[in-house]
Amino acid sequence: MNAIDLFCGCGGASLGLELAGYQVVAAVDNDLVACKTYARNLGLAPICRDLRFFSGEQILESCDLKRGDVDLVVGCPPCQGFSSLRRTRYPDCRDSRKSLVTVFLKRIAEIRPKAAILENVPGIATSKGLRYLNKFLRQIEKAGYKTDWKLVNAADYGIAQFRRRVIAVCAQGEIKPSIPARTHADPNEALDGMKPWKTVYDEIRQLPSLEPGECCSSIPNHRARTHSPRVLDIIRNIPKDGGSRKSLPEHLWLPCHRKLREDKGHGAESIYGRMTWKKPSPTITCRCTTPSSGRFVHPEQDRAITPREAARLQSFPDGFVFPQEFNKAERLIGNAVPPTLMSVLSSSFEEVF
Repeated sequence: MNAIDLFCGCGGASLGLELAGYQVVAAVDNDLVACKTYARNLGLAPICRDLRFFSGEQILESCDLKRGDVDLVVGCPPCQGFSSLRRTRYPDCRDSRKSLVTVFLKRIAEIRPKAAILENVPGIATSKGLRYLNKFLRQIEKAGYKTDWKLVNAADYGIAQFRRRVIAVCAQGEIKPSIPARTHADPNEALDGMKPWKTVYDEIRQLPSLEPGECCSSIPNHRARTHSPRVLDIIRNIPKDGGSRKSLPEHLWLPCHRKLREDKGHGAESIYGRMTWKKPSPTITCRCTTPSSGRFVHPEQDRAITPREAARLQSFPDGFVFPQEFNKAERLIGNAVPPTLMSVLSSSFEEVF
């Protein structure tokens, strides 16, 4: 089976497709750093173009295929336009990235694959974002595809991370596709044959300990950020294994902490928080090695998690190498589709093919 990965980023979805047995014949993204990282790890050079101006016909021509020859197209259009953080910071702003869902729909119509998968943030299924999801489903069904969609949590599919995403699966033919059943569950609930959630402990406990600013030469990207004395003082006073900034003595509170005293909004509780060993991690974001941006402090070591730890929590293998610069690595890791999740999702088309 072959596949095309649109808005491919650094290659999380493509890696998952390969794990499921697909041959990825083309990938497209307009981020040069992401494309270089993809090529380095997957051996295929993505087409570094803006999909708004690069047609399905051009994509097919690049891999010597014709309309209808492709088995699966996956797409994860940049989702910041639908994110809750975006709405909180810029409530009155239009965001052109929302239209990329429509671009993805157009490229599917031009490529005419047997099946397609859309991945996006929960915001696309709520409030103003819902019209984009409904338009996508309505028009792809009009084009002859049967669909199923659901809000899923990556932790329910063997990823050590609470990561909620809207998934839509679409397929031609008589058989209606369906979102795969959960394979993992909260160990405190009745599992009914499912495995317990993977945890932070399962994924990163075996990695070598690091001090702030220290690097492990034998494991790519296992390199800790250097923190200022003030930030280190804060981190050292956060209780181990799940503590939060609210446990700090008030003399260590930053001005932003005081502002957040009564704030119950996005991230207010989590900034400068430690991860918990025995649970999945919080959502890995594009600021996932920055303590002030979420619950991204190591459960017991006095530092933020490393890019390698973040990558493991996204289900990337250690052999998948990211840029050395922290801002580039965390952006690529946080924006990626967990490979394990895409592997599970793409395996759901066996009956369709």
